[in-house]
Amino acid sequence: MKVRTFKPIAAALLVAGSLGATAAHADGLYGGAALGAPRYQDDINGISGTGNGASGKVFAGYQFNPYFALEAGYADLGHVDNSTGRIDGRAEYLDAVGMLPLGSSKFSLLGSVGAAHVNLDTSAGDDGGNGLKLGLGAQYALTDNVAFRAEAERYHADAFGTKPDIDQYTVGVRVGF
Repeated sequence: MKVRTFKPIAAALLVAGSLGATAAHADGLYGGAALGAPRYQDDINGISGTGNGASGKVFAGYQFNPYFALEAGYADLGHVDNSTGRIDGRAEYLDAVGMLPLGSSKFSLLGSVGAAHVNLDTSAGDDGGNGLKLGLGAQYALTDNVAFRAEAERYHADAFGTKPDIDQYTVGVRVGF
């Protein structure tokens, strides 16, 4: 799946989140962590293959209302290690997160768009750059302050003269303060 297929969905969720930005309700600060699996979609510096091992992220944000938040985080994008070489990836990011509560249930859909700085260390050299980060997911509120999240995110940043796509699929927890 190419990045352009994520753009309309992420844009629609972001717009939906922005429409609620004038609401009086503010949820405040939150933090969280997630574990998952990476998928390297493209060859990077001559190395190909899907990611393996675990990946993960830690994040913190501020939710302005039930529909919109700003979030920053650090992601370990796992690694590729095979006969063509080794890649280790990591990223720092800043996202606008749109949330769409589903009726009166505790479920919400998530969409995010933001900027990321991706660093890639390979057996053939190191490089990194800035680029686009997109995400889709769902969240289930266990309590007013604790929620489970499942997300699919794509990093599309400059590295080695190309813009490789790196996906990360995570499940985690978000805790409000």
